[in-house]
Amino acid sequence: MALASAGDGAATFMSELGRNGNSHARWDKICDKFESYCNRGGGALIASFIGFILLLIITVMSIAKLLKPNRINHAPSP
Repeated sequence: MALASAGDGAATFMSELGRNGNSHARWDKICDKFESYCNRGGGALIASFIGFILLLIITVMSIAKLLKPNRINHAPSP
């Protein structure tokens, strides 16, 4: 989860940098020159965040299942 979250955050930062540039570092924006590249990158970011949300849901479901007591193992002995 941490690795996926860090990757999404870094990709979002680089996307923002490419779209708006950074005047302090004198980096010009590139999305006005390579619009189709930035649009595809935006689609990839959306897909990445959807994948991250699905991973989060699966993780929560797995933790809930692990914490739920198993009735077979806790059956009263005769």
